[in-house]
Amino acid sequence: MIGVCIHYPKHNIMANTRSMVGILPSRSSNKVAITIIASLAMLLSCSLLAPIQGFQASRPLVATTNKLHSPLPMPSLGMALGGGDDTSSSSSSSSSINLSLIVQNLANQVLIGLTIWTGGSGYDTLVEHAHLDANAVLLGVAGTVPMLALSRAIETSESPFVSGLNLSTNMAVLNLFGPKARPVLVAGVTAVLASVTGVVEETVFRGQSLPAFTNQLGDGDILTGALFSTLLFAVLHTNPLGFFKSPEAFVDNSTLLVLQIINGATFCFLYIATNNLAVPIITHALYDFYTFYKTHLVDVAGQMEYAKREALMPRCSSSGIEKKWTDKRGEEWLAEAKQSFYLMDTDMDGTLSRKELRIAMYSYGVYLSEAQSEEVKRAADTDSSGSIDFDEYLEYIGPGGSRYKAVRYTLFGQY
Repeated sequence: MIGVCIHYPKHNIMANTRSMVGILPSRSSNKVAITIIASLAMLLSCSLLAPIQGFQASRPLVATTNKLHSPLPMPSLGMALGGGDDTSSSSSSSSSINLSLIVQNLANQVLIGLTIWTGGSGYDTLVEHAHLDANAVLLGVAGTVPMLALSRAIETSESPFVSGLNLSTNMAVLNLFGPKARPVLVAGVTAVLASVTGVVEETVFRGQSLPAFTNQLGDGDILTGALFSTLLFAVLHTNPLGFFKSPEAFVDNSTLLVLQIINGATFCFLYIATNNLAVPIITHALYDFYTFYKTHLVDVAGQMEYAKREALMPRCSSSGIEKKWTDKRGEEWLAEAKQSFYLMDTDMDGTLSRKELRIAMYSYGVYLSEAQSEEVKRAADTDSSGSIDFDEYLEYIGPGGSRYKAVRYTLFGQY
């Protein structure tokens, strides 16, 4: 963003603003407005069925892939990985790329941008206002820097306000690409989805909606156009019906709404500052590509393959704790305990930190404060090393049979 300001000082921005107000001539405003309304109607219908980007309140990754006596009925990790005893079609489909969902997402974008592909007003807007050159590429890449910084801050946050967003993003990507890492194939599919999404949404929201709102509602005021087009972008990137499902879903969707307002405002600023639609298109496409590809390769497939690999490792405990709890609860319970432990171990160092434990408990709808998570960590970390190893984890959850019951016992004195 700093680079953009350097290349486009204030007087240039104001000149660009004045030129953008005239994008929609008055004699054609009705025709273009009708086209935009039709596109946004299709966009709204797609949003109600599946929000753009697929981010919505859904069953979190750890909860979906773990059945360790949780308070909710959940399928096993083996089922989610396609390697368990379940042989139903649902487990089979979950282990491969969901082609139908990918086609659906792509079809939604094609419908939304219909006037682009058919040579209508969307095509005219794209041709007239998107100029792809080296400067546009440079500014487009620079525009992703603050967005990726914010994304990274959210990914590593233990705040309960963003936990649902992180976990739901993981689930959306898991549903799209499955649990197995497919770097080349997923890179290709993601590049297509991200590119089409960038072109369509920037043409509709920034190329058409922004000047339309400026002329129709703002009487030439670009800030009014920016405000309404950004709000529309944000609302249609959530599931409007999701706000009413539950208090937790309301928080998740509200957080997503705020994030999308920030994203939409960033795209809007890039367009106003450069007067080049190619810049926000590039930024949007790169941001989407990073979100989907990194989430698939690291947060979903990488984490699940790590958990599966560690769960299959032979017993390595020298203290006999694994044998103790295997004798008491069985081999299946031990395998599920391993899966649970290593799914929570997001930095893959073989131990659980207080932060990892707190974030994982969100998957079960257990929202611990920082002080409560510290209390749980102290109860489990018997050697006071600062983290919980697997032997300590077994000793902690073993008496109650699950981490959920163990945490409840620590905080409330009963299973």
